[in-house]
Amino acid sequence: MVYIVDTHTLVWYLTGSKQLSKKAERILKKPKVQIIIPTIVLAELKYLHHRQKIPLSIEKVRLAINEDERCIVFPLNEDVVDLLPTELDIHDGIICATAMILQKTFKKTIVVITKDKEIRDSRLVRTLW
Repeated sequence: MVYIVDTHTLVWYLTGSKQLSKKAERILKKPKVQIIIPTIVLAELKYLHHRQKIPLSIEKVRLAINEDERCIVFPLNEDVVDLLPTELDIHDGIICATAMILQKTFKKTIVVITKDKEIRDSRLVRTLW
């Protein structure tokens, strides 16, 4: 199965936070899952760390994901922009569009791991929390 992580999901997973749902934690610990990280997630992490909102620096995050062969960073490209849902804010829209382009391209079920109510309520992509 292929999973896309939202920003808070990745931060909470890497820091071992109790805020991460048990279901999300179980899935992210499985050795055979593929974890997709949209570039917007990395950008948001860098921004939040700079504003001292999260403890993880972008360098620590990059090190962690580069050491984990299950992780792939997916770029914001024209295909993602073409599928960008305008009813969501830009960050959430890019995450959803990334899921949609991956599902369309690989003909696999893509699941976004997120607590974000707007993404879950949009029903644009499959989610879990």
